[in-house]
Amino acid sequence: MAGRIPQSFIDEVLHRTDIVDLIGAHVRLKKSGKNYSACCPFHNEKTPSFTVNREKQFYHCFGCGASGNALSFLMQYERREFMDSLEYLAQKGGLTLPETSQDHKEERASRQPLYDMLDAAAKFYEEQLRQHPQRERATQYLRQRGLTGQVAKDWRLGYAPPGWDNLLRALGNSPEEVALLLQAGLIIFNEQRNSHYDAMRERVIFPIRDFRGRIMAFGGRVLDDSKPKYLNSPETPVFHKGEELYGLFETRQARQDLKRVVVVEGYMDVIAMHQAGLPFAVATLGTATSTTHVERLFRSVPDVIFCFDGDEAGRRAAWKALESALPALKDGVSAGFLFLPDGHDPDSLVREEGLDAFRKRLDEAEPLADFLFRHLSEGLRLDSLEGRSRLASHASPLLEKVPKSLFRQLLWKRLSEMTGLHVGAEESAPMPERKLPAASPSAFRKAPDDDDDEGYSRPMITQPVRAVYQSRPPQTPRGRHTLSLSDRAIQLLLQKPEAALTLNLERLEHHLPLEAALLLTVVRFLQQDAAPSGMALLGAWEGSLEGGRLKRIAEDTNFIPSLDVEGELTGIITQLAIHTLKEKLEETHSLGAIQQLKTQLRELEAELRELDNNRPG
Repeated sequence: MAGRIPQSFIDEVLHRTDIVDLIGAHVRLKKSGKNYSACCPFHNEKTPSFTVNREKQFYHCFGCGASGNALSFLMQYERREFMDSLEYLAQKGGLTLPETSQDHKEERASRQPLYDMLDAAAKFYEEQLRQHPQRERATQYLRQRGLTGQVAKDWRLGYAPPGWDNLLRALGNSPEEVALLLQAGLIIFNEQRNSHYDAMRERVIFPIRDFRGRIMAFGGRVLDDSKPKYLNSPETPVFHKGEELYGLFETRQARQDLKRVVVVEGYMDVIAMHQAGLPFAVATLGTATSTTHVERLFRSVPDVIFCFDGDEAGRRAAWKALESALPALKDGVSAGFLFLPDGHDPDSLVREEGLDAFRKRLDEAEPLADFLFRHLSEGLRLDSLEGRSRLASHASPLLEKVPKSLFRQLLWKRLSEMTGLHVGAEESAPMPERKLPAASPSAFRKAPDDDDDEGYSRPMITQPVRAVYQSRPPQTPRGRHTLSLSDRAIQLLLQKPEAALTLNLERLEHHLPLEAALLLTVVRFLQQDAAPSGMALLGAWEGSLEGGRLKRIAEDTNFIPSLDVEGELTGIITQLAIHTLKEKLEETHSLGAIQQLKTQLRELEAELRELDNNRPG
């Protein structure tokens, strides 16, 4: 695990960054007294409500509530990762990102030459597309697909000419360079001949970029009928095809208010849709859609549409995508399926019908639930007991994959309506109401005479945070937010970190449930600093399991800033404490029920003995 980025370094980076200059490079700011104002870059508006304060190095939008410092602006506006944003600002300020562990330092040192070699290969392929004597076949293919020269340049398309060692001769001038080419999957070693040869030959080349825009792999399409039609780079230290999506970097760079992403089947479909004015298409890289893919998309947009051919192969791919999407579903997100007419791909359909007609198709995509039950019902007679029973048996294991949420309850309800069976009834059954003593909100606030310096070295819990977080499902709030209660509390503390200073940590440790372990860790961390910072909190756990969880909470697309952080925070903590009391009360009732059953069992055994003794003969 990587170590923590020191808070002092994060503070120094922010101190050296002029937020007005940084934001002014992207947004037209106008001086307004001590502040600068502009129309908010995070939502559409006609009257400026976005304000930047140079003295406080802070920005805030009174329209949508977006706020933060230079780091958060880069993360929100340019869709950068935390470490990428921090490294960028550090370099601009003349600072070097500290190495948080020896392993991390060696890893960074070993990967940079690999990225450099991949970029050099991309430039080589680009040059061949412009200048090679046999480039005409490649350029003709791109023209036939409707691509312009500017689009080919923007996507860094290239050409691998015929021949076995073009790239090797151009870039493999030393043993070290040959080793890098081999490690990047750009050349292949032939053991029988004890020689190397190019992996990509006579193909149109599609560079694959990571979230920072760095080349991490390549895809190549043949220009004849050879197989395989598409060839992707193998797994490397910087490329894991089961996790990456082609076009995701370009989609994020479109800087639109992303509401949806369309998953299509190929490189050309992605590029064609972007060129046609639909800059929100991505594609998997020679693999079926995975849960990792879907989770990654849902962190960026609330709506994902899978677009496949209408033939049998397309429907199999769609069903695989549905199965992979189920574990990633939660309240506030949705998935749909669009099946294309025979003989069409997204590119040809957009050109034939026009942009507006294709947008309408996307709007009318079949919802996941409809596709799920329609597919499972095919060939079944739902007017018979056998058909309904078979539907229930096929659907139940799939619905179990969906995380506990309101959406999962609705899926179970729909299955019950279709089958007439009370399947999944426990999902929606209300908990019995029990009278509980009212919790005083002030009980979780520090008393005026609390000693702020005591108790920070005492272990927070007896279990590791990871084990605790996996031990129970989170309690979801009944409101506008889709996060668990404890995660929403963390979100409030990220909005206003100083609110943690007023909390009574000792009482929290005794009254909160185990699934709130991360919340307790966050409160403890923030209370160790007189001027806590949300960015310091995110940076402190960068590279850890907890850091990934905090990052997802901070990037929640449904986040709505609170106008009363302290009040809402206290309310959430009170609800969590009530949940703990309910669990204890249920345990107590369960023990009483067990004793009652034991008594009944003894009575039944006595009656059985009496009947047996009085039996004739």
